[in-house]
Formats: sequence, C-alpha cells, structure tokens
Amino acid sequence: MAAVFSAAVMARNRKGSGVTNVFLHDVDRKVEKVYAEEFLCKKNLVKGAGRLWHFQIPPSNDTNAARFC
Repeated sequence: MAAVFSAAVMARNRKGSGVTNVFLHDVDRKVEKVYAEEFLCKKNLVKGAGRLWHFQIPPSNDTNAARFC
C-alpha cells in the first residue's frame, strides 16, 4: 500500500497547476479500499468501474497538514 500513500503525497505536493490523476485497481479488496479512502479521499473520486477507481487529486495549499482528507 506504499504506492497509494506515495501517490497521495506526490499529488498533494504538486507545484504546477491542475490535478493529478490516480487510478487504483482491485478496490474490491478491503485494504485497497481503506487506503484509498484514507489517503486519496472519497471526495476526490471521479468514477469507479468494477474494481477500478479514478481519482483527481488537487495540489494542497497546506502540505504540513496531518490529515489527507
């Protein structure tokens, strides 16, 4: 699950404009779903199709925040 956490950190630290698109597979597994909801945030979920979820993560203004969502 380090990949999910790393994707969230990199997306939040983005310096340029726009969003970072993150695609997560196997969200039918509990661990993927929990990590996605904790680090990629349900509010950033664009669409889900079967076991694949698409998130658009905007850059964060507060990179020192203790929480992701």
